[in-house]
Amino acid sequence: MSDVTEERFPEDAPDEEDLLFEDELGDLEFADNPEPRCPVLIIADCSGSMGGRPIDAMNRGVDDLYQAVIDDEIARNRVEVALLSFSTEARVERDFSTVSERGKTNMRAGGATNMHLAIQQGCDLLEDREEQYRRGGVPYFRPIMVLFSDGLPTSARDEMERANQRLVDMESGSQLTIFKVGVNAEAVQAMLRVLPNPNSRFQPQQLDSLRFSDFFVWLSRSVSAISRSTPGEAVNLPPTDWTTINV
Repeated sequence: MSDVTEERFPEDAPDEEDLLFEDELGDLEFADNPEPRCPVLIIADCSGSMGGRPIDAMNRGVDDLYQAVIDDEIARNRVEVALLSFSTEARVERDFSTVSERGKTNMRAGGATNMHLAIQQGCDLLEDREEQYRRGGVPYFRPIMVLFSDGLPTSARDEMERANQRLVDMESGSQLTIFKVGVNAEAVQAMLRVLPNPNSRFQPQQLDSLRFSDFFVWLSRSVSAISRSTPGEAVNLPPTDWTTINV
């Protein structure tokens, strides 16, 4: 049997010209649209327990978000939405870009709930995109992460602790605003246990009756307000109408 490592040709590896070409593509992207960017990352639980109505409602909600941004003449040039799903593995459904006409979201449920993989990959995506903004000389707003889940993660405890510490560090360093949304009451309690951060501006909240569309309408209004401001400026978000707060 031949050693496949010996069959690799030089052109298989990226050379300096390839890397320069990638930088030029990034420069062209920001040259065509130098508007400040508002990066939004949706992390969606697609484990087996999300099958049926929950995953269908989430898919429709994501489409509602994209359409609302498209319909906003300012937000569509400033808001960048990425979608990351997770179950046994994490998967980038859509990478960061300004929103344009897209096909229907079609995430499917199945598998375990390895939340730590999605958190770590999501943080990597955000940090990589921020570096691209800096290289392109484009100002940007504090990134937003939205994490949906419907139950206790199947990730190992130490993996979740490392993932949560990364979130805590990014949020305490003003590098991230995170919304943790439980699809049911049990999911909210699970988030409080495995993703604790008493200093977070937004504690986990429950989504009422699979009201994903209502949540994403609220999110679109929030990012629309942010996109009309200046990076670093304080912005009042609209009141939530997709959750019940027990008092």
